[in-house]
Parts: sequence; structure tokens; C-alpha cells
Amino acid sequence: MKNKKSVMFGALALVLLSGLSAASTTFAWFTTTRTASLTFSDATVGSNDSNLVVTYAGTLNTFGTVTDANNEITITGLNRVTDISGNGLNFYKPKWSSIEHVASSINEVTTAEDYFIDFVLKIERQSDSPTPNGIKVYLGANTKISPVDASKPHDVDAVNAVRMAVISYADAARTSPALIELHSPVAETSPKYIVKDVAGTAYTVNGYKLHDASAEINSDPFVTKLSEAEGPTHQIADLSSDSEAYVGFRFWIEGTDAEATKEKALGGMFKVALDIYSL
Repeated sequence: MKNKKSVMFGALALVLLSGLSAASTTFAWFTTTRTASLTFSDATVGSNDSNLVVTYAGTLNTFGTVTDANNEITITGLNRVTDISGNGLNFYKPKWSSIEHVASSINEVTTAEDYFIDFVLKIERQSDSPTPNGIKVYLGANTKISPVDASKPHDVDAVNAVRMAVISYADAARTSPALIELHSPVAETSPKYIVKDVAGTAYTVNGYKLHDASAEINSDPFVTKLSEAEGPTHQIADLSSDSEAYVGFRFWIEGTDAEATKEKALGGMFKVALDIYSL
């Protein structure tokens, strides 16, 4: 019989304070360069589930400090990002010409620093023995990407332009990356992102296209269920047969998002909280 009660084993309270500022006198993603400044404030992870252990496994960013002891993880830092486009595994950044909607080139983003926030958690079950009834790990009801000040339109628009990727890795070396979920905090009418395509054209640049992500973006609300029979969403790991899982999280400003083209998003601030539980 499957476990009928959820076990709250950890809450990752991740605060991202994002200040979007203009790099020139033009603002929108599809006109010329716009720089998004993001200040990574702090992250904490706490676990009180005796069956599971959550530890920090690494980052592609340069954070200020990372502490990890007794299932308590705190990450602090100051990081800048620019608006980019991608599926969480691969990212691209147009180099804009002086003509609206036209790029002179599209460059692949090969580093996290100055582009997106990245970190990996190692999630383990205490016993090395397989668990017949299964131990599955989810993002719960307190997971939120929210404006720092909901009364400020630019904070709200900044949140609407954020996307989150959840990625599984085979080990701490990040081998065999696989996208678990691509999430938008609000439902998008026609979500897209840039991909390579030898026959395609994006922003007049050959070799790329704007990919229709309608079937991929998950904007379902985060909920905490008491059993799998209730249909929990946002599963991030399955420890039924494996004793550990490496799960990565990435946050960025998606340049193709309609909200990223609004000038009032500039100066916006947002925060993120990840609530992790198991069944």
C-alpha cells in the first residue's frame, strides 16, 4: 500500500531579489540589448524527515557563502543576469542590431554567471535498500515565485517573465542532464524559446527558430497532497529504487515572454521559495 501521508522533509526558502535595469535607452528584448540585474540574496534548506537527507551539491555561479550542516543549507550571494531564452538546458542570447526585431547574431550562453541562477541539491533516503512502496519527492504548496512587493507593477511583471527549470543529473558531476520540468509562474498564451534549427530563422538570424513550448510549460499551481491517489504534481525525484538523486534548479528572465517586453518590468524585484516534500 502506498504511503497515505505526505512527509514534509525540507523547505528551501530561496529569495531572489531581481532588479531589472536598462543597459541603454531602449528596453524591450526584441529591440536592443537590455540587461537584467538580479541580486541573489539567500537560500536555506531544512530537513526534519528522518528518512531523507538534503544537501547542497554545487553551483555554476559564484555565490558569496554556502553553509551546509545538519540538513540546513544557506546560500548567499550577489549575482547579475541578463535576459536570455532557452529550455533550461540550453540558452541563447541575441545580439541586437539597431533595427527593431532584428538581431545581427544569436549567441549560445555557455556560462551561468551573469545569465542565470543555478544550483544542485543531493536528495537521499537514509536506507540503501529499495523501497517497494516508493519514495517520491515533490514541490509543495509553499513553492512560489512571487513579487517582492505585489503593489508594484514592475515587480509583478518581473515575476511573470521568470521561468524555472528543474533538472535531473546522474551524479554530482552533472552527467546525463535531463529536464524534469519547465515552469512558468503564470500561464502563457503562446510560450516560446529559442532553439537551434538548421532550416529555421529567428529575429532574421538563420540556424535558429522560436520553438513553440505550449506543450512543455507547466504553470499548474503547487499543491501538497496526502497521497499519490490525489494526483500530486511537480514530481522532482523518485527514490523508489535509487537511494539518491541530484536535482538542479535554474531561474532566468525569459526574453521571449510577453512580460519581458514591458518597460514597466524594469526595476522589478522577485523572490522564490521552494517547498519540498515526499510521499
